[in-house]
Amino acid sequence: MSFLKCCTKVTIYALFIFLATAVNTFAQEYVLETNDRISVHFWQETSLDIETTIDSEGKIVVPVAGRITAAGLTISQLENKIVQQINIYNRNVTQALVKIIEYGSKKIFVTGAVLMPGPLTFSKMPNVWEAILQAGGPLETARLDNITILRGGDNHGQRIPVNLTNYFDDLTKLPELRPNDNVYVPSAATNGEGGAGGTGPGGVSLYAKKKVIYIFGEVSRPGRYELEEHMDVLQAIVIAGGPSSGGGSRSGASAPAIQPDLTSVRIISAGQDGSVVYRLNLERYAREGIPVPFQLKPGDTVYIPAKDAYGRFLMTNIVRTVLTSAVSIAVSLIIFHNTR
Repeated sequence: MSFLKCCTKVTIYALFIFLATAVNTFAQEYVLETNDRISVHFWQETSLDIETTIDSEGKIVVPVAGRITAAGLTISQLENKIVQQINIYNRNVTQALVKIIEYGSKKIFVTGAVLMPGPLTFSKMPNVWEAILQAGGPLETARLDNITILRGGDNHGQRIPVNLTNYFDDLTKLPELRPNDNVYVPSAATNGEGGAGGTGPGGVSLYAKKKVIYIFGEVSRPGRYELEEHMDVLQAIVIAGGPSSGGGSRSGASAPAIQPDLTSVRIISAGQDGSVVYRLNLERYAREGIPVPFQLKPGDTVYIPAKDAYGRFLMTNIVRTVLTSAVSIAVSLIIFHNTR
């Protein structure tokens, strides 16, 4: 083996070790809290293995070691503390593996028109959209413009209406969730009474499908779709029936048809530190072939907003009315003056 190949292998191995250590360190930064449920495994003495919940005093009971304070410690700190305590009585035990089963201190509920409604726990509080995705994502009948946050805890019963589509530009502006909140997603199909259906477009069961994306806004068939290999945003819009034709209107036949705004399509994608929102100009792509179509990954959301044509429609009509009235008044004054 050449010296260069040997150095390359050593470098790759060192990089692998560094990344593995970094990931493990990041995972252990979480600070344990009361009501968190954890497991403790001793590979040298499996008879001591336990699953337990950190009590209101922040403690757990470990065989041989007794009561140990866990709240306020990271996972690695608790592992070291358990080994130190047990090692006093049993020197054969030199390692303990602590895993979090449930983040009990950060529990919220997601109900209504989502795939898997019920309680959920998180290592850090999610935003509304992240919570909905964790509950399996919205059903195709979900009313994302009419979500309600029902406060738990000290503000129990407080209702906060949320039009999620207004926040697809910046999800950081969403109302913050708190422990024991209930995120309710109504369903258009049942006049606001959401259900726990499990079929996607075409009646295909989606319970077993993990690679899904969500397409909402001004498309012909909004909802949840299976993510195909190397699918980009253009292909996703096509499988959702393409942009809506603009047949609907907001206030009767005299109002303008609702048109999709392809110049500011949003892609909501899960990042390492939370959701990231991208804006794409698909009209420019159709004309110039740039930018390169955005390739989607599981859990991404494609949202096509409506054009801001209604405001211009109203302004145009107001101006027309004002001008017509002004002309009528001027003509009346002229006639009145000539007849005197």
